[in-house]
Amino acid sequence: MTEPIRLPAPRPASCPHCGGDGFVFRIAQGRTVAEACACSKECALCGGSGRTFGHDDRGYSVLRGCKCGADPRRLALLTGLRLPVKFVSVSLDAYRPKNTDQAKAVARARRFVDEFVPRATGVRALLFCGPPGTGKTHLLTAMLKELALKKAVRGRYEEFFLLLSDIRDGFSKGLSSREWLEPLRSVDVLAIDEIGKGGKNREFEQGVLDEIISVRYNAGRPTLLATNYPRPGATWKFGAEGEVAESLEQRVGSRIYSRLHDLCDIVDVVGTDHRKEQHEVRETKLRASEESPSRGPRPTRG
Repeated sequence: MTEPIRLPAPRPASCPHCGGDGFVFRIAQGRTVAEACACSKECALCGGSGRTFGHDDRGYSVLRGCKCGADPRRLALLTGLRLPVKFVSVSLDAYRPKNTDQAKAVARARRFVDEFVPRATGVRALLFCGPPGTGKTHLLTAMLKELALKKAVRGRYEEFFLLLSDIRDGFSKGLSSREWLEPLRSVDVLAIDEIGKGGKNREFEQGVLDEIISVRYNAGRPTLLATNYPRPGATWKFGAEGEVAESLEQRVGSRIYSRLHDLCDIVDVVGTDHRKEQHEVRETKLRASEESPSRGPRPTRG
């Protein structure tokens, strides 16, 4: 008999590679794969297998995940998230809000994780709306990661534009709608980033989003979403390079936008682009180091 996954609390941060979590991420064919940290091989309880035998309340022998964190089921959950490479180490605790809206957004994300009940149906999800660089992807990926680690929730991250590309490629190889939809339908929590981002075939893009939302709705499973496009009436605007600024309703269509209101709480994540700010900080430090007295000013060309 196999017992449901019971995820242990992280161990003390003694390992310089995993920080006591028992796992690390590596990149394989462009995707993030979770694997047991080398420190788990020295575990006296499981010998590196990540599994131990014990007994449940009725005295039956059960197979459990070891507290070293190397449980293969746990690693499979983390790999199945398909986290972007740049976001494998994020957490909700590491999100640093810079204004009231961002503080409310991370609090709402935390509440979703804390209150989520695995296998419950009809859970109301979240739609993060905000300009680029305000931390929406951080919130989505951190929520998926914490749901997997704390509650053994099967999740999956998708960036909408790349998902469209994969679907088109699948269709060219004879993939049916049911085949590409099933993996998206079956996960407990699906996160779709950058909805509204697409190419010139808006009818196809809206059709794909509509199918995903419909199949998730019919399955009673929540879908976390994020977009760079504002809700109608917002004080900020967004348009991709070479495009006219539009609202989310204009990008996805009135029908889908109306359905999103039925499925999600819309959460604003506004503020300045932290990626630009980080770039400016790096540039400032670089200029300061180049012009430091120990090195003298850089020679001028001429």
